[in-house]
Amino acid sequence: MSVRVMIVVVALAACAPAPRVPAIDPATCAATLRARYAIDTAPAPAICAPLALALAPLGPVAIERIRGLAIVRGGRGRCGDACPDLAAALMSDATLAYYRTSAHALVVTDATFAGPRWRGGAPAPAALRAYLDGLGIDGPALVARLGLGALAPGDPRVFDAIVTRGPHALLGDASLVDLLRHELGHAVELHQADLTDAATAIHGWSSATGWRDTDGPGPTDGNVGGVYANEQPIVASRLVLGLPRGAGSYLQRGPTPTGYARFDPIEDFAEAFRLVHQDPVALGERSPVRLVIAAAGEVSLRAPALRRFVLPGVTALLADGVDPLYAMAILRAHGDALLPAIAPLADPRPLVIPADLDPEVRGLLHEADLVAVIGGLQFRPSDAAIAAYVARVNDEVMELREFNR
Repeated sequence: MSVRVMIVVVALAACAPAPRVPAIDPATCAATLRARYAIDTAPAPAICAPLALALAPLGPVAIERIRGLAIVRGGRGRCGDACPDLAAALMSDATLAYYRTSAHALVVTDATFAGPRWRGGAPAPAALRAYLDGLGIDGPALVARLGLGALAPGDPRVFDAIVTRGPHALLGDASLVDLLRHELGHAVELHQADLTDAATAIHGWSSATGWRDTDGPGPTDGNVGGVYANEQPIVASRLVLGLPRGAGSYLQRGPTPTGYARFDPIEDFAEAFRLVHQDPVALGERSPVRLVIAAAGEVSLRAPALRRFVLPGVTALLADGVDPLYAMAILRAHGDALLPAIAPLADPRPLVIPADLDPEVRGLLHEADLVAVIGGLQFRPSDAAIAAYVARVNDEVMELREFNR
């Protein structure tokens, strides 16, 4: 991440709860979505009504991120006939819809409407062996896990079972509206003014929820080897089959709200965004900190059913390893809705910034919004979080100077 990005204030700080949007008449749905959101559903008219319902409760910052979303009608998932391996082909055929970051587009496939099915036929023996090696089980164990009796491991029905059962195994009882809201969550997190801002958002989320790169000690920003990347598809197959998550590009600690949230930090955020509208109590019971983050600008934490999650969620947000800019922006986004629950966490102490820092580094730190004042009370990151942030900014400045030199 660049130094500039590290002092970006998370845009959620400007959020306010969205007014409820009146029900949309199916007869005028397409025109309404064009007028309200600059979204043209003509490529997939059947998506209009569920998409309108998915959009209706979203907050203003989320709506601005989503505005202008292109709807693309596709036949198959991300890689179709060009998948590099069996795991990727299975995940592609199981995909109900997906967000294409580079084009700010929602791709709806045949599976969005008709349900997923396996189209790959019987895999080649080498492809099957590589897949089983990636799962860490043999062919009979794969068939047994699916309850398919005495089928041969390479029988297409084995892979059809993985594809057709996959979405429910990972998402649970998600409706089409819920599915679309998950995809809109990707747009909210990833469609920003600068791609590095999206990396900052992923880094902040990861710091609060325990995600890191396999080959790195700190929170991930969604870049693997310098390139934005989702998790390896074999991990999805392991999760669908109830196997350990196993090795991949990312590591995660702690519980996640759904099976799909265990896939990678990008899907984890989208699942939290879906659940904060679908079932915020369930999200809070599973992860209070995810509820506090995902609810910012979306759902009021004044709701009686959600009050019990406020203190543990904010306590986790103020933990040592959490990105302090991200944490403070989330607090400011909620404002007084967090009081009086978080009053015991107030900390009036000034921040400790070493006096012997490079002047440029000190200037950047003074520009950063590293405290939040709510109801006259000051909330601040821990000393350890501040020290880590200072070190990160200092390293970035020195690295940039060396690069320029």
